Amino acid sequence: MDLSQQIRERGLKATPSRLSVMKVLESKRQAYAHADLESIFIDMDRVTLYRVLNDFEETGLVHKVIDMDGVTRFAHCGHSCPGGHHADAHAHFNCQVCHKMYCLENAPIPSFDIPKGFMATGQNILVLGLCKNCGAA
Repeated sequence: MDLSQQIRERGLKATPSRLSVMKVLESKRQAYAHADLESIFIDMDRVTLYRVLNDFEETGLVHKVIDMDGVTRFAHCGHSCPGGHHADAHAHFNCQVCHKMYCLENAPIPSFDIPKGFMATGQNILVLGLCKNCGAA
């Protein structure tokens, strides 16, 4: 399915800004911080970028994950996720040298017994280490 169709199927217009952001997120298969995307899209103002990412997250096109520094990152949802909820919970790998973050789609997050009266609203398992470009053998 092409990117325009993915965006339109979620009830959004396939604007040039949305298409540009989706192309980067979909092709690189890593999670980007807003600042990373700002440096890529120097002609796009930061408010537009915030809106694009927010629209994508609300409609399930991307999911958010917090990296080892507490920064929110955005990654393309490769699965059919309902808006506002990432249906394919998986771990993420965060390189301690270059700080790039990757989805570990074949590493599902286990279920946990939550105490009575508590309600889980999300999960985040972060694997720290060195990526193949930073010295892992």
